[in-house]
Amino acid sequence: MRVGSLFTGYGGLDMAVGGDLAWYSEIEPAACQVLTHNHPDVPNLGDITQVDWSQVEPVDIITGGYPCQPFSSAGSRKGKNDERHLWPYVRDAIYALRPRYAILENVSGHLTLGLADVLSDLAEIGFNAEWGTYRASDIGAPHRRERIFIIAHPDSQGLQGHNGGSGEAPARGHGHPEQGNGTPAPNTYYADGESQNPRVRRVTAGHVDWGKYEPAIRRWERLTRPAPDPTYQRAGRQRLNPAFVEWMMGLPEGHVTGHGLSTAKEQKMLGNGVVPQQAAAAISQLMERTA
Repeated sequence: MRVGSLFTGYGGLDMAVGGDLAWYSEIEPAACQVLTHNHPDVPNLGDITQVDWSQVEPVDIITGGYPCQPFSSAGSRKGKNDERHLWPYVRDAIYALRPRYAILENVSGHLTLGLADVLSDLAEIGFNAEWGTYRASDIGAPHRRERIFIIAHPDSQGLQGHNGGSGEAPARGHGHPEQGNGTPAPNTYYADGESQNPRVRRVTAGHVDWGKYEPAIRRWERLTRPAPDPTYQRAGRQRLNPAFVEWMMGLPEGHVTGHGLSTAKEQKMLGNGVVPQQAAAAISQLMERTA
């Protein structure tokens, strides 16, 4: 299964999908540095607005967490009028390459701004879609992080249409990163060996007083790996530890941290990323609707 990735970031959505990454399109320097480290042999198509899709290798799946700023409640919610509204370029890629699936992600605010246009565009180019909102906390993460996930597929596959127009609220996921037989799912990550990151210190019993958050921390530790220290000291002040945010996002240690980026750049990339376990649960449930 070959995967093409748009707006890749650190690749959280691609980690959830699995398969072989054929190419990606990313222009943020920090993300490019991380992707080059994690996927040294995979070509970067660069700026999505400049790609000639007729010259790009077709893939089975296209993934894309297209920019959320036009739809996010944290911004001005300008929608189409935001210069960062790059959905039309995602539509063009899907139309040209016609993958078996397009797997997309965005903020939950997209439900009330822009989603209707996305679904309309997909229908216009011959793709049906399933969608739903899912929270990271639904799969055991110690934070809410509600996101919308969309799976689009060509209607030539004989699959049923999308769930729009029914008047029902989008389904909420209750996924769990364990398979039905109780074994860890492929996209659940565990620590392996000693830390190579100077900002990571293994937490031992009693080392950190998590207070009321301890049950949530311990739950995510059981599902992933031991939590790094939540803060580190710099210039006489305690600051949020990017390695802790990396852990909260369900990533393997060193996936984003430890590559020479500034703390600010690591934090920004992690804040914009996808929790792979959350995405995997959403994809699994949405795929059931296409069966």
